[in-house]
Amino acid sequence: MENDSISSSSSESKLPLIVGIVGFALGAAGLVLAMKAKSSAEEAKLAAGKASDAASEVSAALAQKANAADLTAINNEIGNIKTGIDANNKTFTDAIAQIQAGLKAKTSAPAGGDKNSKGGDKAVAGPGTYAVQKGDTLGGIAKKAGLSLKALQDLNPGVNPNKMQIGQVLKTK
Repeated sequence: MENDSISSSSSESKLPLIVGIVGFALGAAGLVLAMKAKSSAEEAKLAAGKASDAASEVSAALAQKANAADLTAINNEIGNIKTGIDANNKTFTDAIAQIQAGLKAKTSAPAGGDKNSKGGDKAVAGPGTYAVQKGDTLGGIAKKAGLSLKALQDLNPGVNPNKMQIGQVLKTK
């Protein structure tokens, strides 16, 4: 029986040994994980420092470029320029409208009191000229001016009878 007691006491003594080995292994694994975590934390701290430095550089560069007061002044100047451009555009638009109205009045106003065969006024742009009206033909204009078609064409060599425009001025003398 002595033999039994040795064997039972030896199996009882193995349990603390196994628990100790497992504990040691877990401790070693925890230590390895802790060292990896510490290394990762140091890398993250280094990356954060670099990011902070980069942000400081960008901030300093922006501060050198322009401050808020300068940007506001530039924006106001752009607004003033735009207002000036808008005023100039209105002036030009008004001037163009006046010129167009003057041309319309000049080409549509009766001149000289001469009557054509239909009883309307003949449009004359000035002495020795005629302003083309709606429905006019080169032959009709020649007849109104008391000229032959050939004579009117000789006075206006660059005129295409198929492309005459209302208000176009032709020489009649």
